[in-house]
Amino acid sequence: MADEGAASEVTGPIRRVLLISAGASHSVALLSGNVVCSWGRGEDGQLGHGDAEDRLTPTQLSALDGQDIASVTCGADHTTAYSETHMEVYSWGWGDFGRLGHGNSSDLFTPQPIKALHGVRIKQIACGDSHCLAVTMEGEVQSWGRNQNGQLGLGTTEDSLVPQKVQAFQVP
Repeated sequence: MADEGAASEVTGPIRRVLLISAGASHSVALLSGNVVCSWGRGEDGQLGHGDAEDRLTPTQLSALDGQDIASVTCGADHTTAYSETHMEVYSWGWGDFGRLGHGNSSDLFTPQPIKALHGVRIKQIACGDSHCLAVTMEGEVQSWGRNQNGQLGLGTTEDSLVPQKVQAFQVP
């Protein structure tokens, strides 16, 4: 990945917004040319710029430059991005309850690939307040994060620090 600490306002040629997502107090957009930018509250690292600073205008997330990002999704205080080319799901921000999928509850201030999803072709990612779900191209569902109400669909109320297959959607 590119220089993880560098951040700059989006400049250069005018880019088209392809996708946009909003968290509790931050936003992220995917622009033409596979440029990702974020802005808003950065206290928990959810902007991905390597610091806890707020950004008042869309700021290019240089850590994802060259990663061919195809989708971006915000949770309340965390963010995910997916690269079709590299078949990687990246996550960053507030890590409580395992919502980042990295096997722990640590906050991340720059995008990091989720090892359990490496090489998995993803169709869609959805994030709630403290959990995420991913639909694979094969139609399987992976879920991770907080599960106090069973929102992960795993048949328990235990949090999951890593993505787990939802058996109810098992592909025959």
